[in-house]
Amino acid sequence: MPRTPQLTRDLRAALSTGELWIAFQPQYDLAPTGSTDAASPIEPVAVEALCRWNHALLGAVPPDRFIPLAEEGRFLDEVDLHVFSVAVDQVTQWREAGHPLGLAVNASPAHFSQRYADTVVARLDGLGIDPVGVTVEITEAPTPQLRPEMLAAMESLRSAGMSISVDDYAGGDTTVSMLESLPIDEVKIDRSLTQRSDAGADDAIAAVVESSAAHGWRVVAEGIETIADLERSRRRGCDRGQGYLWGVPMPSEDLDALLARG
Repeated sequence: MPRTPQLTRDLRAALSTGELWIAFQPQYDLAPTGSTDAASPIEPVAVEALCRWNHALLGAVPPDRFIPLAEEGRFLDEVDLHVFSVAVDQVTQWREAGHPLGLAVNASPAHFSQRYADTVVARLDGLGIDPVGVTVEITEAPTPQLRPEMLAAMESLRSAGMSISVDDYAGGDTTVSMLESLPIDEVKIDRSLTQRSDAGADDAIAAVVESSAAHGWRVVAEGIETIADLERSRRRGCDRGQGYLWGVPMPSEDLDALLARG
């Protein structure tokens, strides 16, 4: 692996060379009437767009390696907006083909600002895309990290019709009471909680689901890898699920094939 300064320069260049690409992970409705057969799942209701880097010399560089480089180099906002633009174009094509998919994109708390919100809204307006069905996921962040400008940006996106999601809930120290103070529409349960079958996990998710009923949140279970994970998430009252049970995050061509089978 090259030294970090060189890899950072390569990553910045990758924004314009095509080395960065988008993998899509489907999300499925967990309504009790849905199929539990992993071999023939129902059509997804949404996709999460995930950035991937195929370095010209090194091959695949994992996100946990290049995302910190972009953050340290102060251009993670450019990466997030690149992912958003490419993903919106692709989801627009799927919608026009008759697949009304929602779209989830990630935004780092480090740069989540009014500028980011304005850029996202302008991009949707320019493409004539209905913002309803577009969700911006913010990695779980305790209240001290929620700067006033960040809260204002969340409100701006929601006012435009988009949804705000807190990602990886239970991956940190956020509590339900903290969630209740935020202008959000969705909570994503971290895989570390989804895959547990003990009473403690049941209680933790029950608290989120109970609060979601009062606040109108959607609850998404991440990390569903087995039929047991799926059935447990349904029993716990989660609205949607995503995970390797239905396949790894995939290039758009593979999702084309999945949608064609739906």
